[in-house]
Amino acid sequence: MNLTNLEILSQRSQFLQAIRTFFTEKQFLEIDTPALKKIPGMEPYLDPFLVNSPSENEKGYLITSPEYSLKQALSLGLERVYEIAHTFRSGERGSSFHTAEFLMLEFYEAGSNLGQAMDLVEDLIRSVARKLSLPMQSGPFLRRSVKELLQDFVHIDWDRQTLESKIKELALTNLPLEQMEYEDCFFLIFLNLIEPKFPAEFQFIYDYPPEMAALSRIEGGVAKRFELYFGNIELANAFFELLDPREQRARFEKEQKTREKLGKEVFPIHEEFLQALEKGLPECSGVSIGLDRLLMVLLGCTSLKEVSPYWREI
Repeated sequence: MNLTNLEILSQRSQFLQAIRTFFTEKQFLEIDTPALKKIPGMEPYLDPFLVNSPSENEKGYLITSPEYSLKQALSLGLERVYEIAHTFRSGERGSSFHTAEFLMLEFYEAGSNLGQAMDLVEDLIRSVARKLSLPMQSGPFLRRSVKELLQDFVHIDWDRQTLESKIKELALTNLPLEQMEYEDCFFLIFLNLIEPKFPAEFQFIYDYPPEMAALSRIEGGVAKRFELYFGNIELANAFFELLDPREQRARFEKEQKTREKLGKEVFPIHEEFLQALEKGLPECSGVSIGLDRLLMVLLGCTSLKEVSPYWREI
């Protein structure tokens, strides 16, 4: 689809208005949180942008996600919150689906499990497509577990030994496997043997290996999280949120060690976030959606530059 810059800005405006209308009707409260913070997210594989004042007396990081701040809002007693935020990740530019700065929708709903969160995401996307008079797949979005995908496409389980055996068998890397994290091994299999086979439609992938729990809770030996794809384009990431501050601290400490091992800057533990967990959050699910990618998919485009007139700014 070839749109003029004026048409792109008009489509984006209608798109964002449709999202806000949906959440207003669902009685979600829109929150605005800081974009510049002293401590960014702790994820080992995400690199935030460092910001220094001219005097270098002030230092901060542009957020990779508003996640911590939104959960702090939940600890105040709110039950449904969302934000449409500009987020920033270094090293993300270089393909049709990545930009250093992108628009993220993130929302949290108390009392919502992963299945209910999937329902809400599907309702959101269908509602937006309807308001913009865009085509939408008729059948329900597929829902498949990670174990099901591994068994159907690769005929293996997700324990590390089995992953390593398959990687060696297919010569998927020349790097020494003993020096790789579990997540690296998993993605060698997932990105090479599973993701390319996804159909050109929306589908939820849920229940990940416990080693990849991030901020989600582990139940029944699986990390209670999901991702939404359209074809092989990842659109959303969601957690059935971990609420235990002691477990969360232990995960933060592990992520610090991973960042150190990877030769990356090691950030202090986000004590304010842990205090919010200690204060108490309701059982909830949280979802983040890359809005530029979602608009790209809904419009039938093949590159993010087709949905932003500012593609070459950075």
